[in-house]
Amino acid sequence: MSWGLVERLRQRFPDVAPFPREGGGPGEPASASERHSPSTASPGPTPPAEAGPPPASTGGGVPPATPAAPPTRLPPKREEAKAPVYLTPGAWIPAARLPEICRFVATDPAFGLDYLSFVSAVDFPEHKRMEVVYHLFSFTHGHELLLKVRVPREDPRVPTVTGIWPGADWHERETYDLLGVTFEGHPNLRRIMMTDDWVGHPLRKDYVFEDPEWLRALAEQRQREIEGLGLGERA
Repeated sequence: MSWGLVERLRQRFPDVAPFPREGGGPGEPASASERHSPSTASPGPTPPAEAGPPPASTGGGVPPATPAAPPTRLPPKREEAKAPVYLTPGAWIPAARLPEICRFVATDPAFGLDYLSFVSAVDFPEHKRMEVVYHLFSFTHGHELLLKVRVPREDPRVPTVTGIWPGADWHERETYDLLGVTFEGHPNLRRIMMTDDWVGHPLRKDYVFEDPEWLRALAEQRQREIEGLGLGERA
């Protein structure tokens, strides 16, 4: 794991905020053996006793009573953590410092994050914000780092990182297309999956699909063609 990178990043840029993680300390998260050892695991509920077999008949022609069904064994109630725990090392960073921090982690030998595997975003309409997500990997060191940038939902904007990782080009276009994030300075920021006249951004949580005008016109034309062939209305 590369949680040590997060601490190095925070020392270099004090305004970054590391993700919460297992253990909560500045070191590595707890190992799998520590997380699942019997001494630290919370005891589960005691299962109800099984109903035994009915007593054997002793004669007299009277059949034994049907035993009652055993009580239902429900799984223990899951208790959610108060805050999410991140398995991938990372931190929230200020939008204004995104290019500076990205260039640093890409070129600094200790980080060597030369590969941007994806750019995406998460929509939080209840908090009126979005989080732009960058997943980085180092082929030299074999470690990874996740960076997130919080932006206002009504006008989400971040600088492009295509000048640092050219592969960000289509990733940023996809995020713009599906979530409406504007990447300032992008060389060709336009839709990549939806048509140019598409209204809205399909991966926003409040998105409502409406057929575009060209699709409605095409459907009406097909309907007229079907009626002209005497096939009746489409099912």
